[in-house]
Amino acid sequence: MGSKQVQEPESNLPKKLPKPTIQSESGISIPAIQGSYCWGGTCADYVGGKDLLKGHTPESVQVGEKVSIDMGIDIPPDELDLFEYVEEKIKPLALTKGSFHLPQEPGTHYYGASVRWTSSQDSQISYGSTSFAFVIRGVEKK
Repeated sequence: MGSKQVQEPESNLPKKLPKPTIQSESGISIPAIQGSYCWGGTCADYVGGKDLLKGHTPESVQVGEKVSIDMGIDIPPDELDLFEYVEEKIKPLALTKGSFHLPQEPGTHYYGASVRWTSSQDSQISYGSTSFAFVIRGVEKK
């Protein structure tokens, strides 16, 4: 009996590190600041957390607006963890179909995300991972 070949996503993942597209419901593009990653045999470590966002100007988006994150490749990640930096703590956020809602209160909000593509047989085997951060200023509707 011949053994069945399982097509693992690793061979289908692009060679180039995926860059997320972060956009508000009203069409405002929010820049993602690249964090640590391991992709295509190359790994890079960056300063983590909120420090990654030092010196970056937040995009102004209306409070409560829906914000979507698209990794820009056909193979969805196995894990996409989103969190908000609140003072010195990390608050996990739930994503629904790749999007979340900004808080209702105005102010500057700092976010980070960790993304992984793993083996369907063993989640300890990573095919690629990346992380990024972004900052949004929630503003009241005019």
